[in-house]
Amino acid sequence: MIAHVRNHDVEVDLDGPDFTLRWADAGTVLGPCRATALVDGAEHVIGARGTWELVPGDGYGRAGTWARCASGDGAVTLHVPDDGPVVVIDVVVAMAADARIDRLTPLVGATDLEYERRLVDGYDSWAYSGIRGPEPGASFWNTVYVGSDDRCLALQALDARLMCTRIANDRDTVRVDCAGAPLLTKAAGTWGYLVGEQPSLRLPVESGSSLRSEPVAVGAARAPVALVEDLASLAAHHMGARRWDGPPPNGWESWYHHGLFVSADDVLTNARVLRQRYADRPDLDLVQIDDGWQRTYGAWWPNERFPDDLGELVHTLGSLGCRAGLWLAPFRVQPEAPGLATDHPDWCLRGPGGAPLLEPRSGSWALDASHPDAVEWLQELGAQVRAWGFEMVKVDFCYLAALDGDRYDDGVTGTEALVRGFRALVDGLGEGIYVLGCGMPMLPAVGLCHGNRVGHDLAMPRVHQELGHPLDRGWTGFAGVRAQARNVAARWAQAGRWYDADPEVVMAWGSDGTDPAGYSVEEARTIATMVAIAGGPFLLADELASLGATERAVVEHPALLDIVGRSPFRPIDALTTIDPDDVPEHAFSQGPGIPRIWQAERDGTTVRAAFNWSEEPVDVAVPVELVGVTELWTGAPTGSQLRVPPHAVRVLRARG
Repeated sequence: MIAHVRNHDVEVDLDGPDFTLRWADAGTVLGPCRATALVDGAEHVIGARGTWELVPGDGYGRAGTWARCASGDGAVTLHVPDDGPVVVIDVVVAMAADARIDRLTPLVGATDLEYERRLVDGYDSWAYSGIRGPEPGASFWNTVYVGSDDRCLALQALDARLMCTRIANDRDTVRVDCAGAPLLTKAAGTWGYLVGEQPSLRLPVESGSSLRSEPVAVGAARAPVALVEDLASLAAHHMGARRWDGPPPNGWESWYHHGLFVSADDVLTNARVLRQRYADRPDLDLVQIDDGWQRTYGAWWPNERFPDDLGELVHTLGSLGCRAGLWLAPFRVQPEAPGLATDHPDWCLRGPGGAPLLEPRSGSWALDASHPDAVEWLQELGAQVRAWGFEMVKVDFCYLAALDGDRYDDGVTGTEALVRGFRALVDGLGEGIYVLGCGMPMLPAVGLCHGNRVGHDLAMPRVHQELGHPLDRGWTGFAGVRAQARNVAARWAQAGRWYDADPEVVMAWGSDGTDPAGYSVEEARTIATMVAIAGGPFLLADELASLGATERAVVEHPALLDIVGRSPFRPIDALTTIDPDDVPEHAFSQGPGIPRIWQAERDGTTVRAAFNWSEEPVDVAVPVELVGVTELWTGAPTGSQLRVPPHAVRVLRARG
């Protein structure tokens, strides 16, 4: 007997273990679908011998109806709201005997939507995100499939405390898997990495116990951008997004000019210049010390270029009118170096044979936060940073904590270890310290990080010359800006909902023409505008005292600084630009799939930026309400068409 649950927007047909979702107004069907579990290498349909029970009740902050199909092997549960198109699905597998659970699949089924483009969200900060065509592929945490008439089907994992959620498509089939953190392989010739298949959870579950998948929200509509934002908001609510209400994380950071060779003198010199030049911007006062202050990865005490007590440096920065920030990579352990590697190698994730696992992406070992002593150490590290007096911490290389490998406690998944370890660090830091994630899996960051990086590093040749990295213009310079912009735009819905989206730093080095390996004036303006519009941290990264008049005119532009803010933004043409099949899915790949028109609201002002990512000038139509306003960078009045040079941006502002 078929049961039905419906509201104005969606109807759910329930038949045996199968369920079908129909959105009449959106003209879209998903199903029949079923939920499965892979246990000891064998696939099982969950609820195959059960019948559906319907019970009214609230769920995920909404009134609605619970539909549950249970049998001895587990249950499939759907929550259908009284209003709205979004249904939430999860699956529980119950064990009649001791076994290992390899994967939970809350949903696999067919769709009649003839989609022509789809959103890909990468696994972590540094993974490719963008818009692709209908070819088979996968996205992590969320996706949306969009047809020619804007009919769309969107899916969003609502939690990431135990498992990694991967959403795959094969033209007319959609599959959602909850399993381990994906495998990563290097993309030749760049810093980019390709995200591979998910490994098995290999999670031991005792007889009489059960395991629940992460819940997955599914909806269809004819407004794909708004639907993606609604689902992102639902995930933020469910995971308890951590919003920052203190002073904004704006100022200067050391990495892109000083790199691993940064010293306390470098930090103080730039701090003095920062406060001198931005004296009328009291919130632009953060000085973040990046990689290079520590002895090595896993030995988190100052090297010879810094005072033994970093609290002394923090105090001096405070006397200059600056807040202090610090870079950490607590899950990264340098093999055979003093500190964790020599004292506690047993706290690290193990590979085949029992030796610490060497992860090729970083060339490091990975701290295993399933080990209780490692968790205690992380909390103590956070407390030490707090005692030094830092008000901001950037936590880098976080993906290492979730890697597949042999753990101290094999009942802890990789994602769970990441969350457990990061939570211990945050507990040690306490409240009042802004936490910025980097190299961080996206959804697990929600509720832990105030801000999170949404792309890879901008490739600035100044520091790369010192580190010996290639200066191939195929991925440095403006090519790196394009790649960053693609990721930032594709993850627009996360900005201001999950966390502050960190689009990287502001640089103008070379825009005075003295360094051909640097950025042109137009490129520097583009970087600065992208960071300001995105609404995350606004951190300068040049050696401030070395900037010439032309470079300073970019990073000190009063109208630019006026649009720096922490409200969400939206690419007006989000989900319309497509990277073709031959563009590889790694963070530094180059394709045409970058939205050109980005918009944000700042203090009652609409800010609209028109970017030109191409090599030729483009003409952009100007909305009627913006005709006649003064363009930010050129100071010229605007007509009905706006010409944007190659690699450039033009910015229009109007009061609401």
